[in-house]
Amino acid sequence: MEIGYCKKCNIPVLGERCSLCGLPVQKIRFHDLGDIRPASKFELEKLRFLIPFRDVKNYLSRRVVLLSRQPGLDYRKDVFIDGFKFGTLEYVKDREWRWRFIPTGRGAMLIHILTGHEDFSLKSGGHWKGKKIDRHITGDWAIARIGKCIALAVNTGENVRIKDVYCRPVQTARRSSIKDMIEGNLTMIHKKERKGVEIIQKTGADYAAFSGGKDSEVSLYLAHLAGVKKAVFLNTGLEFPETERFVYNFADFLGVELIELRPKKDFWSLVNEKGIPTKENRWCTAYLKLNLLKNLRGVIVDGMRKYESLRRMHAPTTRRIGNLRTVYPIYNYLSLEVWLYIYYRQLPYNPLYDMGYERLGCYMCPSMLNAEFHNLKRTHPQLFQRWYRYLRKSGYSHEEIMDGKWRWNTLPPKLRKI
Repeated sequence: MEIGYCKKCNIPVLGERCSLCGLPVQKIRFHDLGDIRPASKFELEKLRFLIPFRDVKNYLSRRVVLLSRQPGLDYRKDVFIDGFKFGTLEYVKDREWRWRFIPTGRGAMLIHILTGHEDFSLKSGGHWKGKKIDRHITGDWAIARIGKCIALAVNTGENVRIKDVYCRPVQTARRSSIKDMIEGNLTMIHKKERKGVEIIQKTGADYAAFSGGKDSEVSLYLAHLAGVKKAVFLNTGLEFPETERFVYNFADFLGVELIELRPKKDFWSLVNEKGIPTKENRWCTAYLKLNLLKNLRGVIVDGMRKYESLRRMHAPTTRRIGNLRTVYPIYNYLSLEVWLYIYYRQLPYNPLYDMGYERLGCYMCPSMLNAEFHNLKRTHPQLFQRWYRYLRKSGYSHEEIMDGKWRWNTLPPKLRKI
């Protein structure tokens, strides 16, 4: 996939021209399932912690930083700055699970320009990319000079190899901010808002589903502008406390009626009957959520987006849940567009996003990343311990739990190796 990028203003642009300076945009490419978005406060803090150069930390803090999902075992995001891929932020396991940042060759060149830093030099000539070198590096990566080029050396655990070589000059870009990004996209933001409201009004929607996440927040706000007066919150009993508070506070903020529905039988009773939910068998979705909608009739606005997952990308754009018909006003939105709208409208959002969570469903959902599951131990130790104790009683070892193996009926090949 690709989006526009204004090199002059140093911001992503959704249209063909930047609304801030009026110039046509260039393109930056990212993975087709990347769902590009601004980095959260949590992710920016991780980057600043992992990059050991003050000048680079300061540079990142004064520019818009974008993240795009990459396929991988767990959290893995490409980091974009100044309109190019600067590196990859990921959550990996070697001896233990940890956060790691690896720059690209071009990213290493920018680091070198900002700091003048290089760890060692190699002889010019020949083809260095991919070669094993007789060097020892203590961290994950190092910067080497090869004549006028900069090379990125990585520690594979078994040896040190040259991962990338970059030989072109890299210029620093102007400062940019969220405010700049909003102003550069005003034309498209207004256009998409009008279209979303029109889609909802044409259906005569009766309700808007509201989970407390960013997508349902934006779809609820559009529904509110379209005249919808009722929001439906399906409380599974496994919601984060921050989510429950935010749902009620945001409904009050909009002045809409909040209908909270809870299952008759709670999760802890059902799990003994149906077993631990897994990625392949998420029985909990039907029992704790969808079944709650059976008594509602009419049209409900839903915040589903196709870029959230491959499954949703191929899901039908119209759906019936019992006597309800769904409408998806932000189905074609990238995560970047969702956040742009939240920033533009200055809407409050769930504080869990700034605490290191990307998926805001049940606190023990098998679809959450291991990075988020481990984060739960830090942010909500009591919730973590309740699920951890249940898994231990169910026969999982500490290592299997922490590696996330409980989330699968059949382990994927990469997870089997851990």
